[in-house]
Amino acid sequence: MTEPRALRLSRFLAELKRRKVYRVTAIYLVLAVGGLEVASVLLPSTTLPPWFDELFLGLAITGLPLVLVLAWTFDITESGIRRTEGEHVESDPGTGIPIGRGPAPRPIASTSPGATELDPLTVAVLPFENLSGAVAAEPFALGLHDDLLTELSRASALTVISRTSVKGYRGSSKTLPEIARELGAGTIVEGGVQQAGSRVRLNVQLIDARTDRHIWADRYDRELTTGNIFELQTELAANIMAELHTQLTDQEEAVPQIRPTADLDAYQLFVNGREALIDRSEEGFRTAATLFERAVERDPGYALAWAGLADALIGIVDYGHTDSPTTLQSGADACRRALAIDPNLAEAHGAWGRFRTAVRDAPGSVRAHARAVALRPSYAGAHQWLCWANLLLGNGPEALAFGEKATRLDPLDPEASGNLALACLMVGQPERALRETDRILSQHPSFEYGIWARGLSQQALGRWEEAAESFVRLRDRWTLGWPELGRAAVAATRDDELAIRRSLEELSGRETGFERGMIHAQLGELDEAFDMIRSEWPLPWAETLYLYVHRGRPLNALQRDPRFGAFMDEVRASWRVDGA
Repeated sequence: MTEPRALRLSRFLAELKRRKVYRVTAIYLVLAVGGLEVASVLLPSTTLPPWFDELFLGLAITGLPLVLVLAWTFDITESGIRRTEGEHVESDPGTGIPIGRGPAPRPIASTSPGATELDPLTVAVLPFENLSGAVAAEPFALGLHDDLLTELSRASALTVISRTSVKGYRGSSKTLPEIARELGAGTIVEGGVQQAGSRVRLNVQLIDARTDRHIWADRYDRELTTGNIFELQTELAANIMAELHTQLTDQEEAVPQIRPTADLDAYQLFVNGREALIDRSEEGFRTAATLFERAVERDPGYALAWAGLADALIGIVDYGHTDSPTTLQSGADACRRALAIDPNLAEAHGAWGRFRTAVRDAPGSVRAHARAVALRPSYAGAHQWLCWANLLLGNGPEALAFGEKATRLDPLDPEASGNLALACLMVGQPERALRETDRILSQHPSFEYGIWARGLSQQALGRWEEAAESFVRLRDRWTLGWPELGRAAVAATRDDELAIRRSLEELSGRETGFERGMIHAQLGELDEAFDMIRSEWPLPWAETLYLYVHRGRPLNALQRDPRFGAFMDEVRASWRVDGA
């Protein structure tokens, strides 16, 4: 289908503006007219012929097309004169009508690139500094920072580093190039917030991390109202995208944006709840839930607060801090409230996806998180959970792709890196998995999921004794039987049946049916192995993933058994509600 003439004209005029043709033309005309005026004044007092002003006018008119071509083709930047990149337009495959525009896609930098490899369209917004020092101003500094991240993450042309990774740089003494290399960001945004009475001021600057040079800076003064705060973050995001020569696509621009709340106190409660939610501990979840509940009591139409409440209530169950079905159902109800108020709220779709995972509906989780990513392409948490849901389904390549994206968006988040390590194991890349777990534990040495993933990586490489040493460090409830399973695996490599049976006796009488089943498999007692594994049916997530990623002697006998293939089909089906 041919694009409508009016739409083509609109795009052409927008492209003229993007390439600064209007600005260059205006400057050229001002200089030309000024030159003519100077010539008309000075000509009588010189020996130049009287037709010289006509020659000057002719040259000015002749030169205008050349100036327009040069303005269209080139741009003057801090790095010199460069060719302007063309507009990248994608079309709907069914109609041919353009559905998005922006710069042509660029490769995303690796986790630890050099300065010259950093992509300027990968943006890290550092935590805004509370310049006034007043405790009352802190929620606004946090809120403006988080809201700007949310707004920028709507743009598919940008890769926006998650707040989980940038929050650790508050008050950091590291240089901007050091921070940029650690985050893989080519552009850094930093700012400071001052509150004086009923007014708030934001000073913000955009920095090219490749050269450590300022691209742009501005100051915003606003009356302290929720309306002004939300308009400010929208305006700020638009200005940043304009400086990076990108913008929202037509589809992204068309998604309705509902003003979150008009209640300033509800907004402060929400900001504090969102901050508490970063800590995925039981205390963090409960604190966040209380703050979100107070926020929706003040404003029952606050969709973001309902989504936050859903995230907190579902999270406290999904992370194993409680097994209360009432808490889980309350989380689902809060999620439905959020979606009823704002069907296009990415956070609400993400919370619904986490609920689907909690009820073992991994395909439903994939669908919900895919919708969240469509609404916010740089939604790191949604990419992370897409990796997780695919891990539970045994979809290694898909899990790897989402895991890689999640760690680019959130390079310092240990959970995202742990998921990526498991995805690497699932596709047969144990060396890479081990490197990823070593990186996690260098930053978070007591992170149990990372320790467990490293043990699995070491086992996959045949480093049985090192794996056993990793498993011995595990202390959480879900890891109860893994230390003995690690010791038994070492004993199996030595054909030490007595030591294997000691590990089996050590686990007797404890809720470790799966681990005991694996030890029976090491002894060749396959009937007992299948019976013990099924005693924990449906298998929890750790046991499910172990069956997907484990390679080596403890599972060899099981994998050769004719029953194993059908059993693994049952494992995959157990993560699908009604066989979906």
